[in-house]
Amino acid sequence: MTVESGPRGSGGRGPGTRRAGVVLVVALVVLVALAVVAAVLAATGTGPQLPSGSPEATVQDYLQLVHDHDLDGAAGLLDPDHGCTVDDLEQAYVERDARMVLRDSDVRGDRATVRIEIVRGSGGPFGVDTWTSEERFDLVRDGDRWVITGEPWPMYTCSSPGKEGR
Repeated sequence: MTVESGPRGSGGRGPGTRRAGVVLVVALVVLVALAVVAAVLAATGTGPQLPSGSPEATVQDYLQLVHDHDLDGAAGLLDPDHGCTVDDLEQAYVERDARMVLRDSDVRGDRATVRIEIVRGSGGPFGVDTWTSEERFDLVRDGDRWVITGEPWPMYTCSSPGKEGR
C-alpha cells in the first residue's frame, strides 16, 4: 500500500509546507531586525528624559558632561559662588564604565538635593564583581536655572577658593 501526501516528485512537501517555511523565514528576519534595533537603542541610550530645567536634569547633564570629558560644560553647571573650577574637575578620577542611577530628589524652595547611586564593576575570578556608592548633589537656584554647589562627585575637594573666601 502506498500513501502519497503531496504531488508526485514533491518529496511530500505541498504548497502548505512551502508557505509555512516562508512565514518562518519572514518571522526570523523580523525578530533579528527587532533585536538589532533594540541593541542599538540600548547602546546609544542616554537614560530617562527628566523635566528640562529641573534639579535632576541638571545633575544628569553634569554627569553626562563629566563622562564625555566636556569639563568646561560640566563646570558651567557648578555654582559660580562656590569656586570649584575646570582645574578641579581635571584632577578628579572618573571611571569610564560606571553607571549612574537616580535614587531620589528633594526640592525645597530655591534649594534641592539629588541622590544618585554609582554602580561600578569589573571582571573578577568569580565573574563580574560590582559595588555601589551613593553620592549627594546639593543645588541652588541661580536665576532661572539650577546649579550644583559644594564639592560634587567626582571632586572631593576644590582647590580654588570660592568668591566668599576672597
